[in-house]
Amino acid sequence: MTADRANTDTDEPAGPQGRKWLGIFFRCCHVYGRLYRDEARGCYAGHCPRCAAAVNVPIGEGGTNRRFFEAE
Repeated sequence: MTADRANTDTDEPAGPQGRKWLGIFFRCCHVYGRLYRDEARGCYAGHCPRCAAAVNVPIGEGGTNRRFFEAE
């Protein structure tokens, strides 16, 4: 995963259910998708829409304002 820690203090876009998300490019299958925030684990979690490779991006203090990342 090529990503910095996500910052929870910024205004983040909300998904269809009002959930916060990160845009991600899955290099494994050359597709874009979203990772949704998992409140219980303190991260953004999801999987590649084609091969189901799991991706987790931790949420931490002093994170980044970036909204899009790449997963290897």
